Amino acid sequence: MKNIRNLVLSILVLILFFAGCSKDNNADNSIINNETAHVKSALLLSNAYGDTLKMVYDTAKITRFNKYCIKYDKLYHKNDSMFTVHYHMFGDEMYKNGMMMSNYSPSTGMMQGGMMNSGTMDLKQMMGDTATVGGYYRNMHQLNIKHQPYHNGIYN
Repeated sequence: MKNIRNLVLSILVLILFFAGCSKDNNADNSIINNETAHVKSALLLSNAYGDTLKMVYDTAKITRFNKYCIKYDKLYHKNDSMFTVHYHMFGDEMYKNGMMMSNYSPSTGMMQGGMMNSGTMDLKQMMGDTATVGGYYRNMHQLNIKHQPYHNGIYN
């Protein structure tokens, strides 16, 4: 009887040990930092190509279907698209770690609900990361508004 009890106890200890060795819930901060860097890079490139487009557009005598304007417009939109992709990938990473996010708008804010289900990341770090990327989103939104007249001037 004592041997059976020890055997059962040993099995329970092993089960608890292996259950405790399951995957750690800590977030991979390198992925989040990587996506933040990609968002920033895409924003900076979009800004550079937008400024170059503006310079070419303002100095060219013929702006409609100008090949240089079209070139810089395409480069702008390529990086604008990359910004969107990495912004959403950042949002997915935040969601995986318990932070509910939606597209930023001044009336709603970037985080909706702010639930911290798993507690896998430090709250201050998550808030800081979302504030940083939210600032990038606002800057890209303003850049898109400034870009629109030049885009329309090239193709219309």
